[in-house]
Amino acid sequence: MTKVKDIVARLRQDFPENIASQGDPVGMQIGSMKADVTKVMTTLDVRPQVVEEAVEKGVDFIVSHHPVMFRPAQNLDFANAQNAMYGNIIKNGITVYSIHTNSDKAQDGSADWQAEELGLQDVEPFCLDDDGIAMGRKGKLPRTMTAYDFAYYVKEKMQIKMARLITANNEKPITSVGFICGDGGKYWTRALDDHLDAFITGDVYYHVGHDMISSGLTVVDPGHYTEKLFKYKVYDRLKKWNEENNWNVGIELSEVSTNPFQDLF
Repeated sequence: MTKVKDIVARLRQDFPENIASQGDPVGMQIGSMKADVTKVMTTLDVRPQVVEEAVEKGVDFIVSHHPVMFRPAQNLDFANAQNAMYGNIIKNGITVYSIHTNSDKAQDGSADWQAEELGLQDVEPFCLDDDGIAMGRKGKLPRTMTAYDFAYYVKEKMQIKMARLITANNEKPITSVGFICGDGGKYWTRALDDHLDAFITGDVYYHVGHDMISSGLTVVDPGHYTEKLFKYKVYDRLKKWNEENNWNVGIELSEVSTNPFQDLF
């Protein structure tokens, strides 16, 4: 019988836990490395509806991008929805393992996947973390385009309904681009340091947006949910490894959208 530790050992080869950003709670979240695995499911987030999906599909191992336990639980009072979800995970014998910034920073991980999705050329590391490993990527667009057209280019490539454009000049020529997956707004000045035309990241705050405009930097905020790319890419790898290692486990892709926002037009 395949164990959690067998699958985790292979995941760690591609996404080492020791390259995660300091304080990021990656790795084992709930469960046991010794637990048997019959079916594994990939997801961006672990939310109550995702856990219900796992139970319905007979999943006993969830691999997520966002850690299910960003903050320690103060109690296990099930009147709290988050605690109730923990209880449901434990009750159904599900193990949860999370790969967060160690996916962003890994070679052929989230940052490289997004660079490919965006069609960037001459891709290089961007925004080094404290350990000297890049959190993002930078590169050239296939062609120079205006800031306005660039925002629509990002929208099309990322297959999203809405993107926010932050710029002082809609006609500004954009050729060089850097990005950080998810919420990387606090690193926007790194794009200025690298003399990039534009920066892409999610969750840009209102007042920070004003500072970006004042600096002359063009920024596109496609939202945080674009990181859903993780669940598809890791699903594909698990399918491949399942055959190579004769794990004989089922591989599932979460079909639940965990995007908390509805884009209304």
